[in-house]
Amino acid sequence: MGKFYLLPIAIFIWFPVTVIVTYVMAVLRKDVNPIFPYISDTGTFSPESCIFGQMLNTGAILIVILVYVRYRHIRFLCEKHSLNAKIRLRNKISTWIGVVSCIGISLVGNFQETNILIVHLIGAIIAFGFGTIWQCLQTWISFKVYPYAGKKIVNRARIISSIICVCCCIATFACGVISILEFKGKDITKWSKKDEGYYWHIASTINEWIMSISFIAFMCSFTLEFRYIDFHEPEMIIWEHITVETSESSNFNYNTAGNE
Repeated sequence: MGKFYLLPIAIFIWFPVTVIVTYVMAVLRKDVNPIFPYISDTGTFSPESCIFGQMLNTGAILIVILVYVRYRHIRFLCEKHSLNAKIRLRNKISTWIGVVSCIGISLVGNFQETNILIVHLIGAIIAFGFGTIWQCLQTWISFKVYPYAGKKIVNRARIISSIICVCCCIATFACGVISILEFKGKDITKWSKKDEGYYWHIASTINEWIMSISFIAFMCSFTLEFRYIDFHEPEMIIWEHITVETSESSNFNYNTAGNE
């Protein structure tokens, strides 16, 4: 068997470690208030931002790989068992949505809210919004490919996770917008109870944390299915271009192909 089952586990470990490291650094340096800051707030100021950006970029790459492996897995099942064309179509759509979500994750890590706020917000919307859609599509696909892959209990857990993500995604952005509209303070990265909109802000951040935990738990649920996926080194076709010079200065070109 291959080792692809380690990929969901790696993602499940990588992102919490990222947040814990930057959160501890940000709190110790007093760059954020310790009570439920936005996750990206913990990586807003240097040196936390350097670590946050690098680790989010790496995590985004890991998720892209997971999204692609999942796509190939479902495609294989569809071809082998002649499954419904809708499954194939939604599998392709969800793959592109998953990749776009990872681009959003990278934007969040590379564009801090104190530098280019609009890009940071767009990245957050893409990351969480498209990520939630990808999750819902994958939940639907999971039920359609059963019993060829997965387990009922895992599929039911994915439904719960998807519902949590949808609700929390809406609540995060809705409460966040209200809190910003009511905010009258000077530093948006350091909220206090005295600030107007504070409780809306806390509601937004709590939902963001719950959504993030649910999202990585959802990815970890692919561990069982990925145990039965193996990987072989891809074949490369190399074209050799050979030029042979004759005594009359004429050139003859030969093209040969070889596999490696």
